[in-house]
Amino acid sequence: MRVVATHNKIFHADEVSAVALLKIFVDENIIIKRVDHNTTDFKKYDMVIDIGKKFDGVKFFDHHQNRGGKSSAGLIWEYVDLEKSYPRISKLIRMIDAHDVGEIKAKAFEYPALIQCFNSKSIYDEVVQDVAFSRAVDFAMTVFCSLKDAQDELEKAKDIVASSYYFENNPKIIELESFTPHWSSYINGELTPNVKAVVWQDVDDDNYKVKIAPKRLGSFELNSKPLKQDSTMEFVHSAGFFAVAKNKEVMLQYLEKNIKG
Repeated sequence: MRVVATHNKIFHADEVSAVALLKIFVDENIIIKRVDHNTTDFKKYDMVIDIGKKFDGVKFFDHHQNRGGKSSAGLIWEYVDLEKSYPRISKLIRMIDAHDVGEIKAKAFEYPALIQCFNSKSIYDEVVQDVAFSRAVDFAMTVFCSLKDAQDELEKAKDIVASSYYFENNPKIIELESFTPHWSSYINGELTPNVKAVVWQDVDDDNYKVKIAPKRLGSFELNSKPLKQDSTMEFVHSAGFFAVAKNKEVMLQYLEKNIKG
């Protein structure tokens, strides 16, 4: 179990995020001690973040003593050494760094500004402010865990798509071996222009579902004509990108009318 020191009073996205990263990737049971800015004796702490007037990349992570353009969050992310494994987290860390070192100010509803909202009105009340800090760390952990899980799922999605197959020999429709919400990262109009839709069996709901592939990743534009309303279907979205059939046979008949091989 590590004991980590950071500064008290008002907190910012950099030290909050640094602590969250340590809890997620190093030790979820670390103990945080928020000490006065004038503290000089850190012998009883395993790590010192955003305070201490030292940077060595091992114990001391006061970015004010580091000229690399990184905040304490960036220094800890570098220490964790997973920058290439989790590019989405790295992108957010770069935003935190740029905001904290005065390069690019974050907008009102961007992450650094949201973390700032967690500060209590009584920043000099240590008990109240420590609780506020913990809440901010929990929020940061939720964000980072979501980004981490999404990246992990993205890697799984690649394997799922690779082992999928044509739906009833229709080369324009892929049937997923199992569902993954990240299939469109590998099946879209830019990567697989001839594939118009993706089908999968939903075992929990006991039905079959279909989605039209997007023109490009992250786009609402469809790579095929919208699906049409049909009384045989359990549900067809009004925008025509998603539909549900009670079984595979109904789905097959429906798609034969909507997407021809």
